[in-house]
Amino acid sequence: MNKPAKVHIVWGLVAVAAFLAGYFVLPSGSDGPPVSIRPGSSDSSPGDKAGISSGKADSAVGESATGSKSIGKDEVTRMLAEKITLSEADIDELGQTFRKSSDPVAQRLAFSKLIQGLTADNALLIREQIEHKDHRSAEFQEFHYAWGAVAGVDAVIFGVDTKEDDMKPALAGWAGASPQEAMAWIEGLDMANDARFDPLLKDRKLEVAGLRHHLMSGIVDGLADADPQRAAMFVERMVAEGQADPGHMHIVTGEVLRAAESPLEASSWAEGLPEGRMRNEALGRVADHFAERKPAEAAQWAQGFAGQPGTERIFWEVGANWAGRDPQAALEWVNDLPEGQSQQIGMRGSLNSWARRDPTAAGEYLQEMAPSPLRDAAIAGYSTHVVWEDPTAAMSWAESIAAPERRQEAMVEVARSWQRKGGQGLPEWLDGSGLSAEIQENILTPRDRRHRD
Repeated sequence: MNKPAKVHIVWGLVAVAAFLAGYFVLPSGSDGPPVSIRPGSSDSSPGDKAGISSGKADSAVGESATGSKSIGKDEVTRMLAEKITLSEADIDELGQTFRKSSDPVAQRLAFSKLIQGLTADNALLIREQIEHKDHRSAEFQEFHYAWGAVAGVDAVIFGVDTKEDDMKPALAGWAGASPQEAMAWIEGLDMANDARFDPLLKDRKLEVAGLRHHLMSGIVDGLADADPQRAAMFVERMVAEGQADPGHMHIVTGEVLRAAESPLEASSWAEGLPEGRMRNEALGRVADHFAERKPAEAAQWAQGFAGQPGTERIFWEVGANWAGRDPQAALEWVNDLPEGQSQQIGMRGSLNSWARRDPTAAGEYLQEMAPSPLRDAAIAGYSTHVVWEDPTAAMSWAESIAAPERRQEAMVEVARSWQRKGGQGLPEWLDGSGLSAEIQENILTPRDRRHRD
């Protein structure tokens, strides 16, 4: 049989396989999307390197920021293991199908074969076939995840000279495939003195701290995909050394939540972590996930942590999520909690959320509360949301808090939000606030400058 005939037979089989995949494998619209590779998640959505943004971890599982379906990290790993050899002509032909076919199954099959044939040597040629996609799309992110898995640091450094967010997914792929290498690289990285990063730090004026946080998120994401326990230990060590942020634990916990059959299973994992801030961060993330879906069940679960030091965020998350749907139920739960810090944080979260939903009703509730530490906590939660709508009213509420230390904390928090909102009228208020000159200066100093200083 001559070569052209073989080619036609192969592509005939491909067409049959595409039909079968579309009919029997791909999910229907009613079944929901498959699990995403999430190379840009974590408690953050894929960020543009120009801004190094981050967001909430639990965004659109199974879909990219542009809404395209993801084939999933397990599928990418399988494809990389089932290697095929592609010539330049093969890559060009598959790329044509991926870019121009009107059949989404044929597009996806072509993309899958490009990943199966990906090597460190042909990665740039394959990237040309997918570079028309938005950098937030599933295919763009998955390709860079796969490139990181096969090429490591070379795939990561390529992203220094691009405008797209491709460094983070490449790091996730590298960390998933070669965790020790990726961890050693980020630990020893000195971007300020590494000329390879000049296009980002000097030309585009990115902050070292912000870029490092972004890259660390990629490493943690990849580690969490492969081994959440190892990822948790890595985050704990990096936070202790000042090289990571506690929020990176949310990435790890997000992966555990996605793999767990229930929030209670994820809670058991978090409770098994060593006592300390990372365990508390993980439990807080579980609480947010749990309460967002089943607030009444989450509230019952949370009661088991009442009075335990460091677990206050659990009560904020449950109160805030539940009050966003049913303020009365949330407040009944809070009022039934044992007196103390857990109850006060639950009340603060509840009033903060209720103020978003109905500030008038929440304000009337505050008016009826008798003076107490619980009322002070409620006012603190209420005022820190109302400031975005009416800074002077929010400050009046903050000033009504009875406990001096808590009153000052609330006033400073409201003032900082007021400043971020534009600060109109804030300097005049500060003159008569009674706050120290040092605190006033700190309020008026932009947050990024405070961190640098």
